[in-house]
Amino acid sequence: MQVCSMILMFVIQVLALLCVFRSYTFDTMFVWSVCMLTLIHMSSACSVTDAICTNLTAVQEEIVNLHNAFRRSVVPQASNMLKMSWSKEAAVSAQNWVNTCSMKHGPPSTRMLGTYEMGENLFKSTGMFAWTAVVTAWHSEVVDYEYPTGSINGEPIGHYTQVVWYGSYEVGCGVAKCGSNYFYACHYYRAGNFKGVPPYSKGEPCSACPDACEDGLCTNPCPYIDRYANCPSIKEDYTCEDDIVKKYCPAICLCENKVIPIAKK
Repeated sequence: MQVCSMILMFVIQVLALLCVFRSYTFDTMFVWSVCMLTLIHMSSACSVTDAICTNLTAVQEEIVNLHNAFRRSVVPQASNMLKMSWSKEAAVSAQNWVNTCSMKHGPPSTRMLGTYEMGENLFKSTGMFAWTAVVTAWHSEVVDYEYPTGSINGEPIGHYTQVVWYGSYEVGCGVAKCGSNYFYACHYYRAGNFKGVPPYSKGEPCSACPDACEDGLCTNPCPYIDRYANCPSIKEDYTCEDDIVKKYCPAICLCENKVIPIAKK
C-alpha cells in the first residue's frame, strides 16, 4: 500500500509539473484535462490509509458522530450541550500541525481560526488506530473526573472535558505518519477547558434550547463572540445601545434564545 502510494504521489508530482510548464508536444486540451484531474486528486490525497484519512466523508462522520454520542451521554445530563459538526477550516489547522510531527502541543498561533484560538486534543501512537479508538481514549479520562469540580485524583482530564465541552460545536481533525509513529489531532471551535468552569450546565437535555433540540443536543449556537466573561452584567449596567457593549459583548445582545459559548481570543 505504501509503495503504491509513493508511486502515485510521484506520478501526481510529474503531472503537476506538466500543468505548470505546458508541454507543447501534447494537445492543449488533453494537457489541461490531465491538469484538472491532477489538482482534484491532490486536493483529496492522503498521506495515510483511507481508514483514518480525514479528507473522507465517512471518517469525518465517524469522528463527529462519536463526539456527539459522548456529548449526549454525559453524567449528569447537560442542559446546554451543543451538537457538533465538521469544520473544514479546523481540519486544515489540525492537519497542518500534525504534519510537523512535533508530537506535542504547539503555541496558540498554530490553532487560530481568524483571531480565535481553538481547542486541541492530541494522540500519539506507535501503530495506526481508528479514530473511534482515538476519541474513545480521550473520553476515557471520564473515570478520573467528577462534575463539576474536576479531577478526583490529580490525573489529567482535559481531553475528556474538551470532547464534552458544551460550546465546542465544530471539530476538525488530521493525522500524519511520522516515521514509525502516528500523530493525531483535533481542533475545536469554540475552545473548551476554561479554568474553574464546568464543561456544561447540569439539567434536562435541551432545557436551555427547548426550541432548537435534536436528539438531546442543542442546535442553536451563537455565532458571535463576547470578549468578556462578565458581559451579562455589563449589558445590565450599560444596555446594548452602548458602543462598548456592541463592540465587546455582541453575543449577549444579538443571541437571545441561543446557546452562547464562552469566549477565548
